Amino acid sequence: MGIIRLFVFIIPLFSYSQLFTIDNNYMEIYNLSSINNFSENTYLNHSQDITVSYQIITDSMPSEWDFQHCFPECHPINTYTIDPIAFVGDSSIFLKGHFYPNNVPGEGLLVMELNANHGLHLDTVTWRGFAMLETDVAEYLNGSRGIKYITNLEGRRISEIKSESVVIITYQNNQSKVCYIIK
Repeated sequence: MGIIRLFVFIIPLFSYSQLFTIDNNYMEIYNLSSINNFSENTYLNHSQDITVSYQIITDSMPSEWDFQHCFPECHPINTYTIDPIAFVGDSSIFLKGHFYPNNVPGEGLLVMELNANHGLHLDTVTWRGFAMLETDVAEYLNGSRGIKYITNLEGRRISEIKSESVVIITYQNNQSKVCYIIK
């Protein structure tokens, strides 16, 4: 009798499976604020027929910025929710986030909650975008006596700045600025 009860409780656990997976749940994007549009994409993968909707649950960015998502096609700018979309099984669905900084430097954060089969499965995807000012680094560093130190993205202090890199400049007042080095 005890073995039958055990099977009654364990068998349903084996039949539960994850409805979808996401290739990359967290993406960081760095670019100049003068670049009109910068983006990063990932894929939602599923093995069975599902219905998926999304909503933006966190948005934090300069008020001048706009955003856009493509799932699987691009939706209008600043769309916060979509109605459920049905997808046939065994496919990968394109999922892309865009930032439009409109020439305004700053940092943006978007968190999208994906909802499958009316709440049966939830997951999130996060995009963090950094839009930086373009400036002559040598001129900037020579004219900025208030610099405390410069680090790379790993937080290591650096003494040499290389092309095509991102650095964080920390000032004497402990405020920081992220800079993308072009050349």
